[in-house]
Amino acid sequence: MARKHAPDHQRYQPVNEAFIRSVPFALGTPQNAQQNKEEQLVAVPPPRAQTRALPLPRLDDREESLDEQPDERTSSVPEPLDKPLKFRLARSERTDVMRIVSRLGDQLQTSVEWSHVGRALVVLLRHAESEIIKQARRNGPLTRPANDQAIAMADFEQRIAQILLRAFRDVSPPR
Repeated sequence: MARKHAPDHQRYQPVNEAFIRSVPFALGTPQNAQQNKEEQLVAVPPPRAQTRALPLPRLDDREESLDEQPDERTSSVPEPLDKPLKFRLARSERTDVMRIVSRLGDQLQTSVEWSHVGRALVVLLRHAESEIIKQARRNGPLTRPANDQAIAMADFEQRIAQILLRAFRDVSPPR
């Protein structure tokens, strides 16, 4: 039977919210640094779930500016990591992905999971978003085949991979 904790029991959280707010890259803007140093002095209860910075709403395509602008996609409000992103792979593809993740961990001499790599890929996608859109516009329209047309679907995904590769090649490195 599961053990019940007292109503005032606080879960173990190795990193509390005050510390997260004190880290400059989580703030988004340098002018908030002094305010965050002052907030550290106030006791803040630890958050209840693992957190990430909350992304700001995306501009829709009509308002989208492709000019280089400072990336302000994060705020100091933490957001729980509670929305999985799933897709199906062939057994051999899954084996290859897990092998690559394992080799990455071996070379870094640390434990690396698919979730770490997946979130790193999300960072790269968000960073290169404007360049991805440029490359997609240059490539022209694509027609998505039906799911039961395996060869056509593989070609479609290969063309998307080429767009992404060109965008990642042309975008400035992340800070």
